[in-house]
Amino acid sequence: MNIARQEKEPPTCRLTDDKISIGLALVGEDIQVAARAGGREIARGRFPANQIGTAALLNYLTDCQTPLRLAVATAGAAAVSLALTVGAPHDREVFLVSAHTHSAASDLAHYAERAI
Repeated sequence: MNIARQEKEPPTCRLTDDKISIGLALVGEDIQVAARAGGREIARGRFPANQIGTAALLNYLTDCQTPLRLAVATAGAAAVSLALTVGAPHDREVFLVSAHTHSAASDLAHYAERAI
């Protein structure tokens, strides 16, 4: 979801017993997000890549209320900072993935889902 240009309701993380896998990719001025659970995509959206967008992303992730696995495309210091912000203080599994290998949020969510 792009908060600055909100077009529809925010994507939801449906409550599930499975872990939710989240892919995060910094693309231009957006943080693109894809969520997977049970082998299928359950949500997709985007947030502005700024303080307000990061705060909204953190609220979105908190609403999931299930264990999360996140894969973040590492395309610079901003991506590493995002990974630390969304993962470390919340005791979530975070995978740093080369942006050259996986750069789309949906590919990253799939990576987090199958990573061991």
